Amino acid sequence: MTVGLKIVLAAAQILTVLSAVAVTFHPNILYASIALFFAFCGVAVMFVYAGADFLAGAQLIVYAGGVTILVLFAIMLTQWLYKSKLRDIRMRVVAPLALIAPALTYGLCVALRGLGDHVLKTTPANFEAFSSAPKTMPIGQALLTNYLLPFEAITILLLSALVGGVWLARPK
Repeated sequence: MTVGLKIVLAAAQILTVLSAVAVTFHPNILYASIALFFAFCGVAVMFVYAGADFLAGAQLIVYAGGVTILVLFAIMLTQWLYKSKLRDIRMRVVAPLALIAPALTYGLCVALRGLGDHVLKTTPANFEAFSSAPKTMPIGQALLTNYLLPFEAITILLLSALVGGVWLARPK
């Protein structure tokens, strides 16, 4: 991987983390959902670098496109949610999280170090050929054969969430 590609990957990782932090701590839910869009786009860029082109496309279409628009639609339908500020609730959570953050960070570092012992230290010999080969056909066949029922269940779940949002936003 060239230096330029490493810089783009690092920028995508920073964008994803900063956007996720903005989703978590921004007091306005509308701005938090817009930051969620950028977090989804950053994850899609990382999928491209991992050689998962189909997952990157699905990430952009389903999550960055569909889920973010669905969340924005639900926020815009409910005016009381659009105008509410979430700072009061989140500030009560920040102090306990600040107290347990060092323990969580240490536990995560220990877990990742243990995981690193099980992962190969060097890249496989034919990794470049694997990462550049298209994987769309096997994933598409799996989605339309073995995983058709969960794929359609997600569609029904998203549709019911949209109908539920409209039902909750109706005038009383």
